[in-house]
Amino acid sequence: MKKITLQELNRIRDRYKRLLAPRKGEGLIKVIVHMGTCGIASGAREVMSTLLEEMSREDVPEITVAQSGCIGLCDREPVVTVIRSGEPPVRYYRMNPEKMRRVFQEHLIEGKIVKEFTETGDENL
Repeated sequence: MKKITLQELNRIRDRYKRLLAPRKGEGLIKVIVHMGTCGIASGAREVMSTLLEEMSREDVPEITVAQSGCIGLCDREPVVTVIRSGEPPVRYYRMNPEKMRRVFQEHLIEGKIVKEFTETGDENL
């Protein structure tokens, strides 16, 4: 078996640090994908995957990702909560990959809440 050099070990470590960084909770923006059983059944895994894909395309060290269980809003799943430092949390309801891409670009990158996906925007549904 070939021996691994210190340089190769450092490269492997750095690669895994980059992959795990979004889940450490150290950024100015925290995105929580609620993944209780009801959320997963409604597509929360696809929403999470889409978020992580979008993050891998951009240099966004200020954004961290977490997952949580059910928050009791099963009829509105999948639910995503965005917490920006110094601002009240924003919850997005009935998310899907297309909506997640839009929230990523407009809210996380540009700082504009996508109101049509929030509770206020869902009142007429």
